[in-house]
Amino acid sequence: MSELYKVVGVLERLLAEHERMLKLAGYKKEVLIKGDMDELACILQVESRCMNTIQSLEQEREQQISLYFMRQGIHKETCYLSELIELADTPELKENLARCQKRLGDVIAELRTLNGLNQQLLQQSLAFINFTLEELTAPEEDPYLYQQKGNHHAGSVRFFDSKA
Repeated sequence: MSELYKVVGVLERLLAEHERMLKLAGYKKEVLIKGDMDELACILQVESRCMNTIQSLEQEREQQISLYFMRQGIHKETCYLSELIELADTPELKENLARCQKRLGDVIAELRTLNGLNQQLLQQSLAFINFTLEELTAPEEDPYLYQQKGNHHAGSVRFFDSKA
């Protein structure tokens, strides 16, 4: 079997892992909105395993492409998938590589968008948590601070709290 068919197989497995990450990102969005931190921790563990699998598949893809180049007598450090498509010797192989390239690009773009949204949700959650912690740990307000009548501390009439 040609190394390029092996590359197609690796690309299809990469695509499956990226689609799995996309589903996890969608589920993570729901979990972040609900605020379920236990479920978020579980999702992060699964994502970590997916990332390890993706890294392994990337190494395998690079090895297969290097082997193909070596057998073709081509000396290249890096190669884009579009260049590999041009080098494919059959229309079927070109079509399979092009399909993998398009679908993988689409899934990665969706994943970037969803991960950006999830990052914003996390930042909002952290901002809310920080605000809540500051409110809970703030020193007790002076009851005379904003009042104009009544007993005031001598010389300490303030109209606003500078911390606000």
